[in-house]
Amino acid sequence: MIPVDPVQIRRIVIRVNNWIGDVVMISPAVRAIRAHFRQARIAILAKRWVLETLRGDPFYDDLIEYDDTGAHRGIAGRLRLVAALRRQRFDLAILFQKAFDAAALAFLGGARLRIGYATDARSWLLTHPLVPPPLETHHVEAFLGIVRALGCPIVDAFPSFHLRAEDRAEATTLLEAAGLAGHKPLVSLHPGASKEPRAWHTDRFAALGRRLAERNGARIILLGSPGERGSLERIAGSIPGEAVFIPTPGLSIKITGGIVERCHLFVGNDSGPMHMAAALGVPTVGIFGPGTPRRTKPLAARGRVVAVWKEYPCSPCRQDFFRECPASPTGKPFCLEEILVEEVERAAVELLPRACQPVS
Repeated sequence: MIPVDPVQIRRIVIRVNNWIGDVVMISPAVRAIRAHFRQARIAILAKRWVLETLRGDPFYDDLIEYDDTGAHRGIAGRLRLVAALRRQRFDLAILFQKAFDAAALAFLGGARLRIGYATDARSWLLTHPLVPPPLETHHVEAFLGIVRALGCPIVDAFPSFHLRAEDRAEATTLLEAAGLAGHKPLVSLHPGASKEPRAWHTDRFAALGRRLAERNGARIILLGSPGERGSLERIAGSIPGEAVFIPTPGLSIKITGGIVERCHLFVGNDSGPMHMAAALGVPTVGIFGPGTPRRTKPLAARGRVVAVWKEYPCSPCRQDFFRECPASPTGKPFCLEEILVEEVERAAVELLPRACQPVS
């Protein structure tokens, strides 16, 4: 444990990861920091899309955008950010991101204490480099390891996702306009992923949605980005028209969260929205291919998350598609190719009876 007296810490900067799923998994650690360092002002340094995920969260005071493609691009941009950090006079930098860049910014930004895992040849930039946890450690536990080292008690290790009243109100308005308010069950499908080879087949999502609509009376809500509009429309074309709804692609992550929160089931790839759904208490089916649920399965109340995956000797891979393994005839990794519609449907139907049960 690192002897850090909370009374001596007035300002904290937290560098979070660049993926929404990781940011959700960091939430128990951030809550613990807020509770332990009660008198400190806490800032979070993150990319723009991550800031949208965090906006309105009660466990920080300030958000600092790291715009490495604009204002903070190149050496001059980094120095501009460093100068801004130095003006804040941070007493403590907590680095959940493992990259060298995160430690360099904390060091050059003048943070008096700098804690993070000793990765990416950055130990010399940290005042308190920590030995990385074993490779199979779940991400939530790895993040909690950093705050435990600071002496923060962990009261609740389940991730959370904060929604504002206006986010919920906008989501309700969209569902009411679509005639879905009050319908049971509502099922949201998210067929996208951060990288295309991580995404289960579009036609399999279509078959799943059709079966849930026809066999279980579900109304299907298809979620995705503006660039995924074509895929969403192809999926919708396989589902009875009155049973499917595509909200405007590109809704903010918060309004999307408000829609997902009103659903009785979420099915999606290993991605940020999957973690968001589970954190909101929605029964969740996660489809894993190159990743592994041992490290990134959403943590939620018992029985409300089911991971569907095929364990290969090379799993999890470095996702250097397709240098480490050949692609299947359809262009997907075999670990994802072998997940059948029937398997995901069984997991979904297993969770549907829990739709009206509160999270315990």
